Amino acid sequence: MSQNRLLQGIDWMVLILGLIIVTFGIMNVYSVNQDLGVKQMIWFGLGMVMILALIIASGNNRNFFEIYSPVFYIISVLLLVGVLLVGKEINGAKAWYRFGPLSLQPAEFAKIGTALLIANFLNHSNANLKDISFIGKILLIIGIPVALILLQPDLGSVIIFCSLSIALYREGLNPWIIITPIIGLIVFLISIVQIPFYVLLVFGFIVLVIVLLMLAFNYTKDVIDAMHGILVGLSIYFLLLIVVCYFVENLSEETRESFGHLFPMRSLFFSEPIFFNTVFFGLIGFVISMIPIIVLKLTEQKEINNSPFKTQSGLAANMLNLSIIVSIVLLLVTSIISFISPIIFEKLPKHQKERVMVLYEGEAKYRDTSGYNLLYAKTAIGSGELYGKGYNQGTIKKGRFVPEQQTDYIFTTVGEEWGFLGSTFLVLIYAVFVGRLFYLAEIQKNRFARFYGYCVASILFFHFFINIAMVIGLFPTVGIPLPFFSYGGSSLWGFTILIGIFLIIHYKNSQGFI
Repeated sequence: MSQNRLLQGIDWMVLILGLIIVTFGIMNVYSVNQDLGVKQMIWFGLGMVMILALIIASGNNRNFFEIYSPVFYIISVLLLVGVLLVGKEINGAKAWYRFGPLSLQPAEFAKIGTALLIANFLNHSNANLKDISFIGKILLIIGIPVALILLQPDLGSVIIFCSLSIALYREGLNPWIIITPIIGLIVFLISIVQIPFYVLLVFGFIVLVIVLLMLAFNYTKDVIDAMHGILVGLSIYFLLLIVVCYFVENLSEETRESFGHLFPMRSLFFSEPIFFNTVFFGLIGFVISMIPIIVLKLTEQKEINNSPFKTQSGLAANMLNLSIIVSIVLLLVTSIISFISPIIFEKLPKHQKERVMVLYEGEAKYRDTSGYNLLYAKTAIGSGELYGKGYNQGTIKKGRFVPEQQTDYIFTTVGEEWGFLGSTFLVLIYAVFVGRLFYLAEIQKNRFARFYGYCVASILFFHFFINIAMVIGLFPTVGIPLPFFSYGGSSLWGFTILIGIFLIIHYKNSQGFI
């Protein structure tokens, strides 16, 4: 085989960008702690040995990783079970194996095994993401490692598993299955600090505006019937909101006091203005919902009268009824989430509640507890200004003001020592790196490779985005490392193997191996 033939299928852009990120990461870890910087180089070298072992093991078999995906998954699950039994607890989470000076976090490898097994399932000819039973099997594959990780507990790793939804959407998963939990989470977070009645009113009006826009600019019969059903659901939703508010307003003083203990963050929960505003705007929402319903009903009746069949088609009636049922269920679930969110929030441990409240009230109020890391992280990044203080010259870094600066908060070192320009350079490199992985995933010729490639790119994107957002105060503090950058053998090995497997698959597909 010629040399050119051997090099075909090697994606040099991913390799070069990855090497730049790793090198830059080691430099910054070394700046924080020289011993850890040297260890990080050793971890990366061992990671390359692991990739070489995978290349040798897979040989000329293009389907090696698909065939053995159940083995990868079972091993990763067993490691998660084992860590709950014999693992070492660090920072309140029993998530690590300890072998002398070496620590291993199995959650990093569970992402790989899960992505490979789902890719295997999807590559079968009978795979259908429109089938509820098949979706249930996929959720079971994801749910087993997620449940084991929650028992540690390690919320950061659980959040990363949500990135698999991007790859599932690419393969045909209904977007509402993904959007609905996101809406629920947003409502939950907002209802923590806002009055539920107001949250639900705003939510109802947002849905109403979207429906009216859809009716104004879309004339497809199916869409009109679906929007008609949602409007019926919205009208019922606004009426129920008024009824609930009236019920709450007429509670006895003793009952109000008992409910008040559940809602300590909203002393005005039962005040007169809230009752008036809810009823007033609820009636407005109800009237606005009813007007297009009446217009659509009259138009529909006119069409029926002009038709020789004198009746509505069964298909249209089914679409309307289904839309009504689905919209009512979703709106009621949203309402329940909004009302119980403060109750759930109050049951959380103090440090977890503070991590969320830092986003609303600022880190200064919690500077001695959960806001401490964020306060000094922002200070370090801001102190770097445009050009930075210079490599190994960070004063805040040297003062050790930011805990765990070599791991989850490594980006603060970049901001302080390399400034805005250095931080921008790193973000752009990551953006091109992840974008290239998405491109490679899209051009794969079989579903297994494409799905796994999307999983790789999505996992890296979630890690990158959430870590940066966490450090600059746009996301609650969770244990999510910056890919190929934060110190840690487990995370570095995990990312190296994750991408290494995809590049091996891409190479074999390009070479046309059997």
